[in-house]
Amino acid sequence: MRSLPMFLRMAEEMSRMPRLSPFQAFFHEPPVWSVALPRNWQQIARWQEREFAPPATVTKEGYRLTLDVKDYNELKVKVLDESIVLVEGKAEQQEEGDAGGYSSRHFMRRFVLPQGYEADKVTSSLSSDGVLTISVPNPPAVQEALKERVVPIEQTGAPAGKAAGQVAEESTETSKQ
Repeated sequence: MRSLPMFLRMAEEMSRMPRLSPFQAFFHEPPVWSVALPRNWQQIARWQEREFAPPATVTKEGYRLTLDVKDYNELKVKVLDESIVLVEGKAEQQEEGDAGGYSSRHFMRRFVLPQGYEADKVTSSLSSDGVLTISVPNPPAVQEALKERVVPIEQTGAPAGKAAGQVAEESTETSKQ
């Protein structure tokens, strides 16, 4: 008798589930899988790119990329194919004592430089708090685009609440009178 409420709850939950034929049930993926979890490794890689992609910025000084690598002790920055920057990091740790554990971590990130940026001018620096900064100076075309120009402000004299059409209508009405 104690199991009767449990069976009733199970029956109620099963009545809410969609009814599928045996053929559909065999080939059907649960809704949770189709929404929450990726279907293959490419989707996992794309999701990781979106979630963990470091912010790259283009400033007056140039293209700049920052990575937090404080947990890694072996770092390498390489330039491939004149447009790809490859960053690798390794961390190995061996614990002494009764357990004597060993852990190893490795990461590899590739970044494609924007068109026009010269891979020969790539520089990298590591701060004391473990932030790796990769910089490339702007090419002349980007320098021209990022130039600042002071725009003069023209005072109209008309209130901001009136649309330009209303101001024009009012001025024609006053000129007719």
